[in-house]
Amino acid sequence: MTDHTNDPVWKQAIAGSQMLLVAFGALVLMPLITGLDPNVALFTAGLGTLIFHIVTGGQIPIFLASSFAFIAPVMASKG
Repeated sequence: MTDHTNDPVWKQAIAGSQMLLVAFGALVLMPLITGLDPNVALFTAGLGTLIFHIVTGGQIPIFLASSFAFIAPVMASKG
């Protein structure tokens, strides 16, 4: 694994922007498509990520979020 902490600021900004777009799709669009509350998705993703980082000691750089894989089951269960 490569250490990217010494990358130029512009490169880190591009990577951060990419992550923002991915997180937006998973945390805002998915709840809106299924008719759920995006605030709950944002809160639980943040809480889950914090708990994960505490448990793993921050050794794994990951962000936990909702998934588009659950759209069909959620829509079917809502009727």
